[in-house]
Amino acid sequence: MAALGQPQGLPLQCVALMPPNDLPDEETPLVSVILTTRDRPRFLALALSYYRYQTYPRRELIVVDDGELFPAGHEAIEALDGRLIRMSPGTPLGNKLNAGVEQANGAFCQKMDDDDWYAPTFIEKMTAAVLESPEVICRPTVAFLMPFLFFEVARWEIRQSRAHNAPGATLFFSRDAWELRQFRPLFQDEDVWFFLDQARRGARVQPVRALECFLAVRHRGSTSDRGHVWTHQSTGSTLEDDLKQRALHNRRPEDLLPEFALKVYRELQQELLIAAK
Repeated sequence: MAALGQPQGLPLQCVALMPPNDLPDEETPLVSVILTTRDRPRFLALALSYYRYQTYPRRELIVVDDGELFPAGHEAIEALDGRLIRMSPGTPLGNKLNAGVEQANGAFCQKMDDDDWYAPTFIEKMTAAVLESPEVICRPTVAFLMPFLFFEVARWEIRQSRAHNAPGATLFFSRDAWELRQFRPLFQDEDVWFFLDQARRGARVQPVRALECFLAVRHRGSTSDRGHVWTHQSTGSTLEDDLKQRALHNRRPEDLLPEFALKVYRELQQELLIAAK
């Protein structure tokens, strides 16, 4: 998703917000995590663990699933006090996100993808960046991580994003922004259009710098989990080929990821290497 400069807009309803660390827990803004998934059982199990270990105290989980081969089960989600929304197989991703936000109770929503890695401090840092000053926020807000990192599992490499790119998997937005303009009913690029629609309407756009709190995990070639939606660049090259031209990060997966996740990714790497022969 291409990041744009902060737009100028007319003030809307003003809400006084203080940074979470300066407030009692019961006054800390509730963040609704919207996790969309479809036929990725191995990755969904990891995503639920990533949510479980988040350090931000006031959060709720809403999982929206349209899986057909591997529908998400209620038990693991309810164990996290989460809610599962089942939708018809093949529902556009934009519709799934709208269904999740519609049932959200939080003043803010955090989009999570089912196949990426989120550090335990991810939601805490996203929220703190938006609420970092005690000033009154007078516009709907959209935030995203920038820059960010890719984890290419088959090559076991972490590479840097291009300048001014932001991953839709990190979208953090206020409920009032979504109420003004919802996600378009698209199967892909719904996050790009949401960002552009919000910017054009004068939303407060905020890049967040927390480089090692998120990895866009690339797993092309997996035989047991659904493949990527984001496969090609605007130039026509595959993203995997494009990643080869990007700078390597100075840390390895072992430096960032917990052991339970590394175990799954190592198994996946072997699967990908066998499939590539």
